[in-house]
Amino acid sequence: MKAMEEEQDDFVPHLGREYQTLDEAWSAWRVYGGRIGFGVRLSYGHKSEKDGVITSKIFLCSCEGKRVADKRDYMTKRPRPETRTGCQVRLQIKLNRKTQKYKVVEFVSQHNHPLQPPGACYLIPKVDCNNGLRDVRKQAMKYGSAIAMTKYFAKRSLEDPSFKIFEDTTEEGEIANVVWTDAKMIVDYARFGDVVEFDTTFDINNEKGVFGLFVGFNHFREIVIFGSALMCDHTKESFEWVFTKFLEAHGSKKPITIFTTQDGAMGLALEKIMPDTRHGLCTWHIEQNCVKHLSCYNKDGMNIMGDFNACMYRYEEEKEFEDAFNALRRNVDVIVTWLDFIYGSKEKWAHCFMKDAYTMGMRSTQASESIKSDLKACKLDIHRFLEHFDRVLYENRDKEVKSEYNVTSKLPKLKWNVPILREARKLYTPKVFELFQAEFELSCSANIECLEVNTYTVVMCDIDNETPYKRGQVVWTREDQTVLCSCKKFEREGILCWHALKVLDREDIKVIPPRYVFNRWTKAAKDVIVVDVEGKRVIEDPLLDVRNRNDDLVHIITPICGKAAQNEEQAQFLRNELLAVRGKYEEKYENLSITSGDGDPTSEFHFTF
Repeated sequence: MKAMEEEQDDFVPHLGREYQTLDEAWSAWRVYGGRIGFGVRLSYGHKSEKDGVITSKIFLCSCEGKRVADKRDYMTKRPRPETRTGCQVRLQIKLNRKTQKYKVVEFVSQHNHPLQPPGACYLIPKVDCNNGLRDVRKQAMKYGSAIAMTKYFAKRSLEDPSFKIFEDTTEEGEIANVVWTDAKMIVDYARFGDVVEFDTTFDINNEKGVFGLFVGFNHFREIVIFGSALMCDHTKESFEWVFTKFLEAHGSKKPITIFTTQDGAMGLALEKIMPDTRHGLCTWHIEQNCVKHLSCYNKDGMNIMGDFNACMYRYEEEKEFEDAFNALRRNVDVIVTWLDFIYGSKEKWAHCFMKDAYTMGMRSTQASESIKSDLKACKLDIHRFLEHFDRVLYENRDKEVKSEYNVTSKLPKLKWNVPILREARKLYTPKVFELFQAEFELSCSANIECLEVNTYTVVMCDIDNETPYKRGQVVWTREDQTVLCSCKKFEREGILCWHALKVLDREDIKVIPPRYVFNRWTKAAKDVIVVDVEGKRVIEDPLLDVRNRNDDLVHIITPICGKAAQNEEQAQFLRNELLAVRGKYEEKYENLSITSGDGDPTSEFHFTF
């Protein structure tokens, strides 16, 4: 009984009790609520105007207050249950300037509602943490979006030595545009930044800002993020600044090809900042615009959208395209149409013009759609959006970690036990191997004809005359083992086509010629060491050691906690020992800890968003 009383005295607040920090007081209030059986919330506090230090704070029961009446309540079919009862339970603390400790000056302990039973108390922290975080976010946003963002980026900079942030400010000192990259983005771009997609179709719901993502494919053909941007508008000047800073973050390395939406200002900015980079337009958005502008002309048996789709993907020769497009335009009996507008940028979307462009199979900005769908999960202000973006970013990177694990523990199935496929399975990542094996499968059904020395025509064996596969003309040179196909699949996607594989088989070549093993698709693609502009190696995951040390400590303490919790005396002993160790640790290392408190200096910027 005495031990129980001592334990209660340790977590029950009382007048005059002192806490070292606000965090300690808040943590104690949460523990108290969890033990007694009620949820907790943060209320308002006061901050000194002189030094910005919080001088007082009030902690509440989660049932405090009353829900504000909503005139639309009568329309609600499934109203939310009432959770506020006007409970007066509270804890108020004030800062003692002499001791620099927070002292309890008010404590009301009588609730006006039932408390949770002991068996249900473990459910309370899930609500407590969310409520507390919500109020903390509100407090952060009181300083303005720019201040909250500055704190966020300062925190990321402390965690990641390679983190880079660029801010574009107006003459009035307002932040207009922001670009940032972290270590993983820098490393991924160095290895896989040959083809990039830049998408700005995501708007931050509770702000006027535009969010932009630079993404691409890694060696697993999974989405990786190369950089992020917040923009105040879609002007040419904003795009120029964003592209310039993105390249600066990556040591001025420009992509070979970039895909964007059909934005005139963006196109002009790319011509100026990346004149040698091939610019492609997102075919998915073009198809959506086709439906919007041309669906009304689908009449009298015409298939306008099908004809346009053929112009986009089917024709190999430019003359075929021009003839088909002119016929399509004649069927649309309007003098000036969307067709005339899109025709002006045909080199950026039609297959016959893009077939020699290095795209890795990317033709649209839909590659980032899965990430955008995760970001659209809820309406957020800028500060909370950045936190949510971090979670989405880490979840996306976790997929790559799982793929790395699977590539060493699993092998894709061989459909044919032949040397070239066995070699390809050893070299390529699973997804790329499946693509290569599919090309080999097609080659097995193809016919080959020698036109002249070292030149072949390869066609698909077509019994029913219904094959969608197009013939290819292949030139083979044995001396340097080059195999060039008119379809240009290798130049476009980095894997050999079925035409070329048929010729290699005809020439009795049983392995992939080394020049046609594209390293960015292999399991060894990440073996390249990446250095920054100063020649320093970029550590891909700077927090990996931190997580490993944390896991090690948790692994040590968790079994002891589980065992001690079975006995009241043992639990109290372990708790006292842990508190003593925590005190010693804070006494020795508190001044060395990296923290970001409310008094941290921040830039006095304001957003134009």
